[in-house]
Amino acid sequence: MIELRISSEYKDAELFIRSLKVDDVNLPEGMSIESKVEGKEFEIVIKMRVTKPNDLMTVRNTADEILAHIKALQSSFDAIS
Repeated sequence: MIELRISSEYKDAELFIRSLKVDDVNLPEGMSIESKVEGKEFEIVIKMRVTKPNDLMTVRNTADEILAHIKALQSSFDAIS
């Protein structure tokens, strides 16, 4: 099992996480994505049962995608606030 954590803070962390949750569908077999919010801080945890070498790349690609979405959301939210 591999576990990767992404944590950050944003003034409205709850809205941030709700916006990211839209993408938590059709996950690869053995993968789960959990998130939690405490005040302005949020954490996203990607877990995956590793059964073959490609599974590590799947976790990495998922993390890259989440980070890209975080960057886009920050830019969008900053532009409208």
